[in-house]
Amino acid sequence: MSDKKFRGMRPPLAWFANEMERQLEENDYKRGWKHCTPQQLLKRLKQETQELKKAIEKGQPFVIEEAADVANFAMMIADNFYDNKPKNKT
Repeated sequence: MSDKKFRGMRPPLAWFANEMERQLEENDYKRGWKHCTPQQLLKRLKQETQELKKAIEKGQPFVIEEAADVANFAMMIADNFYDNKPKNKT
């Protein structure tokens, strides 16, 4: 991943990324995800997916928050794998 700023981000993506960040900020008091195993994060992703499903079925106003939770756990898994990616030897 580069350090370049995202340019030309689609408005729905920018809006949703802000929702994801808002959800992360609400949980800043927690320890974070760097210490979690992929299995732990995947378990939480599945739990959050079930919560999203229930919110959709009930037509609850929490659909956006639950969708952001799902996306955040997927991001956490990807982030931990990105950090562990082998470095190119040049």
